[in-house]
Amino acid sequence: MPAKWHKYSYTAQRDERRTFIAIIVFLVFSLVLFTLIHNYAVTMYKLQAKTMEPTLYSEERIISSPLYSAHPGEKTGFSLFFSSERGDIVVISPINTDSQGTLKTAFRSIVSFITFQKFRPFSSEDTPGKKPVIRRLLGYPGDSLYMDNFILHIKPADSSHYLTEFELVSNPYELRIDPLPDGWNTNMPFSNSFEEITLGTNEYFVLCDNRSMASDCRIWGPITRERIVGKVLFRYWPFKRFEKF
Repeated sequence: MPAKWHKYSYTAQRDERRTFIAIIVFLVFSLVLFTLIHNYAVTMYKLQAKTMEPTLYSEERIISSPLYSAHPGEKTGFSLFFSSERGDIVVISPINTDSQGTLKTAFRSIVSFITFQKFRPFSSEDTPGKKPVIRRLLGYPGDSLYMDNFILHIKPADSSHYLTEFELVSNPYELRIDPLPDGWNTNMPFSNSFEEITLGTNEYFVLCDNRSMASDCRIWGPITRERIVGKVLFRYWPFKRFEKF
């Protein structure tokens, strides 16, 4: 039918309405599906700090999953996909957990995804204390720990002697340790040692890989299981540094 007669055709208008409704339904369904996957299956992050150097660098992009158990060897419920191992790189929830709202979060997630995290709407709200942080999980409930010259020494709950963190992890990693200023002592933040502590029933200990400049459990104290919201699975950007963790 010629275009000028299109508006007089009931059949054509009905087909247009159906097509329009189908597009709207598809977009809403896609938005809901993406939000569910992003919140409950995989989450993307862009690193904005040097806290995990030399393992992860600022501006790199990573994928994490909340389908993770922070208990060694536990594979129950949704946690059966990724059970915990000492040395895992994990996502720690922010201290200030004010929600941005479902629609705002979904919009931000979609824009971040399709732009490879280059554009993040509402980034002005990413103030310290409101953003998740990435750290390495090293201490579990019941472990005894002390640090000497930036190296963590661990006596697991089922052991009678101490080993260094590197002897207890299955995947090796390196640390960045810069010299401390003259006069820096163990009572100051980011110190290179602390005395023995024992973790409680629901206490975990995480550290950054850049030991001389980033905050972690040396300053916060042990964290609870509820603060561990995911495991970093791999780095996907830049492509030449793709790596599974």
